[in-house]
Amino acid sequence: MAWNCGYIFLAGALATLMTAAYTMAQYIISQGATIGVYVAILLFAVAYCYQGIRFSGYLNVFTIYWVLIGTVVVIIVLLVMAPSHPPADWVFTSLHDLTGYNSPGLAFLLGLLQAGWVLIAEGSKNADRTGPRGIIIGVIGAIVQALVVSVVVLFCIQDMDALLDSPFPVATLFVQATNGPVAAFLMIILAVSQFAAVANNMVAASQMLWAMARDHAVPQHEFWYKLHGKSESPLRILLLETLVCIIAIMPSFGSPDYWSAIMSTAVICINFAYGFPFMCRLIWKRHPLPRGPFNLGKYSIPVNCVAISWVLFFGVILCIPSTHPVSVKSMNWASVMIGGTLILSTIFWIITGRKNYKGPMQGEEISSMTEQ
Repeated sequence: MAWNCGYIFLAGALATLMTAAYTMAQYIISQGATIGVYVAILLFAVAYCYQGIRFSGYLNVFTIYWVLIGTVVVIIVLLVMAPSHPPADWVFTSLHDLTGYNSPGLAFLLGLLQAGWVLIAEGSKNADRTGPRGIIIGVIGAIVQALVVSVVVLFCIQDMDALLDSPFPVATLFVQATNGPVAAFLMIILAVSQFAAVANNMVAASQMLWAMARDHAVPQHEFWYKLHGKSESPLRILLLETLVCIIAIMPSFGSPDYWSAIMSTAVICINFAYGFPFMCRLIWKRHPLPRGPFNLGKYSIPVNCVAISWVLFFGVILCIPSTHPVSVKSMNWASVMIGGTLILSTIFWIITGRKNYKGPMQGEEISSMTEQ
């Protein structure tokens, strides 16, 4: 379970990194050169992450203020400069089902993808306290921010058909509501925020892959475990995950819906990886566990059951093709990606994992391996 959980989380972390980098590339340039910018963004993120975890902390502090101020700026500019505003009943009550399924309920469920991203609390100090607090604050803040931004955006739409036909709907919305120079300024605000997401996701993925190398859970683990420079950064792992992300994005040239599968894979894999411990808790460890400073008490088991049910339900929903009728190009390949990850992980476990993987290494084992 730990082995497969690690590989599922790693797949989700890499897919999330791809999503952040590709979205930022779309903010910057047209589709013809998006892949080139995507590669450049990943390499720039490698250069930044190589500076060490301390610089990642600086970026996080900067991002907090940048996102807060940037959100306010975007909201005010759109509301003030928009030539007209649709009526409130259109904003709050109208429903447009463009999936082809003729099912408002299914259209709503498919739309949950954008709200399905999870928080990754990695590398925080006093994680038993700061992790849960950060997640709660992050969720509440995201709900408030998302509701406000969504309502403002809907009130500033000028031409719905143009947005639906545009390959870059965010930029199109900004141009409709403001003008070219102002729209470019607003896109810069989004691009900077998005790079912070790229860098943070790269750090999370590299930490996960490095830990798996430490625990002998990846091929040639001695090679990938090595740290470099004064910052002691896993440069080889940073370059490896960049190469994987570049190779994995290439099928997007052949299918416009391939990108949706990457996004679905990211959300499903991270949710599944977080759901694995919940399932283990219910099946194999039902006796009382040592409680930390943050716990759910008697609600622990019921919340676990709800969480597992949601993860399974959400995973099925996000594997459904987003449009109907379904063709090879419009097929949602998320299930294939996730199934492929589990199959390869299981095969690798049979070949070498069951012999070499003994679980997370402890202090003395890590010191011995580092010296070697």
